Amino acid sequence: MKKLLLTLITIFLIAINVSSQEFNGGFLAGVCAAEISGDRLDGPNKAGIYAGAFVNRYFTDRSSLQMELNFVQKGSRKNPDSLNYDTYLLRINYVELFVHYKWDFGTRFTLEAGPSLGVLINNPPYEEANGQLLTEPPFNTTDLSINIGLFVALTERWKFNIRYSNSIIAVRPHSNGQTYQWNKGQYNEVLSFTFHYSL
Repeated sequence: MKKLLLTLITIFLIAINVSSQEFNGGFLAGVCAAEISGDRLDGPNKAGIYAGAFVNRYFTDRSSLQMELNFVQKGSRKNPDSLNYDTYLLRINYVELFVHYKWDFGTRFTLEAGPSLGVLINNPPYEEANGQLLTEPPFNTTDLSINIGLFVALTERWKFNIRYSNSIIAVRPHSNGQTYQWNKGQYNEVLSFTFHYSL
């Protein structure tokens, strides 16, 4: 896992160094709402931090590629209510490499789509149900996801982004080990809201 994490960081740093004149770069930060599909809890109801850095380059007037290296807090949460006193909290932290195609339409809006590869920072992650720590079933060390999003230009340097992300490979099996057709286990889902600042 450490080797893969170092590889992701190295790729990102090389992209920044190689592209110092032709690429644009900057930082991003915001929050996200996450859930685990397949855990039988309604969501997304787990808040998290979403922050990182990016580089991008235009290859036509409207089309560009963007690479990001982000810290993303995913997971799931259930708070007690008047009908059910059960509690549940799952915190999964990833360092994630994004490679996105972006297309500008109009003067202020940009659509984006592409894959990302996340590396689990702490394994096992923090998982607690009704005050009891859990360690099973284990999580995969990586999370391959597909992402779509929308940028809104606020100023020349600031943009606001809304992005939806969903794992395309299960991050861990169901607790009973069963699978059905495309449902191979539990999957991360994340809805993020971030501000991007271009240097």
